[in-house]
Amino acid sequence: MATDFSYLIILLTGVVALLENRLKRLVILIGIQGFLLLIPLYQEEKGDTFHSVFLALMVVIFKGLLTPAILYWTARRTNSAESTYPKVGYFPTLILLFIGAVVSYTFIGVIHSFFGNDHPYGFHFVLLLIYVGLVGFVVRRNWFGIVACFSIFENGIFLLTLLLKSGVPLGSEFGSFIDAVLIIGAGAALRINSEKGKEETSA
Repeated sequence: MATDFSYLIILLTGVVALLENRLKRLVILIGIQGFLLLIPLYQEEKGDTFHSVFLALMVVIFKGLLTPAILYWTARRTNSAESTYPKVGYFPTLILLFIGAVVSYTFIGVIHSFFGNDHPYGFHFVLLLIYVGLVGFVVRRNWFGIVACFSIFENGIFLLTLLLKSGVPLGSEFGSFIDAVLIIGAGAALRINSEKGKEETSA
């Protein structure tokens, strides 16, 4: 249970990021969550192999530094509003989170039987983190919040892969980090082009 506490902390940062309405704080939370991934990575990989060192380096570069940096740079470049609010309101968002928690808790026995008992609550927290990212796709009205929730979703997938110990090749893992950053970068580029198009039309 003690080793699962790190997954709970990461889940809570995802929930706070989903409900956060200030752009700068949201960027900070995404960066913090990226660095927090190092804790379960060390717990699972023990940090004594080239594979674990490589993953830790990729987490620091792509999830802790590059992703929040791209988001913040794009927000400043497009003069995005500092405040972002869920399009359905905070109360419906909390209800969606509560429903997900109840459903997950109800089927926790099925989760344990399917994924094993090495982490009695770790899988539970990771699946909820993925759910938080999916909820963000629905409730966020602004592009910045949606891309941030994609980052949360992708972090959940990374942790799920870590817990399952799939042992995919280094090239595939590196490719998944690149893909995630490219998607975020593409979203940022589209946003910048959209803002430029509006300026040219108004001119």
